[in-house]
Amino acid sequence: MQYLKRPQQGLSITTWIFLIAITLFFVLLGVRMVPSYLEFHSMSKILENIKEDPKYRQVPPKELRAVFNRRININSIYDFDPKSLKIDRSKGKTSMILNYEIRKPVAGNVEVLMTFHKEVDWN
Repeated sequence: MQYLKRPQQGLSITTWIFLIAITLFFVLLGVRMVPSYLEFHSMSKILENIKEDPKYRQVPPKELRAVFNRRININSIYDFDPKSLKIDRSKGKTSMILNYEIRKPVAGNVEVLMTFHKEVDWN
């Protein structure tokens, strides 16, 4: 009869709690990070659209910045520092460089740091 005894299979309650805690942490991390990535994607599209629009070829940098700021307000992006957008007109080309970082709290004193960079050049 000894050969009929099999060891128990499955996870203990402690293991289940541990797995659920890890899963919840990653879900919380995703909930905190996804909106920032979506905002960056929107800002990247705005830069590309400004680049493709022929009426902005010879516009001064101050006006380009105003157009960019107007478009991010339309897209409901309010946590963006306008100083993070650099506009350079040198060597016969225009460059719009978007370079910034965001810190989002996750839980307690744990934060996630996200760094974003997008550069668009045109003649």
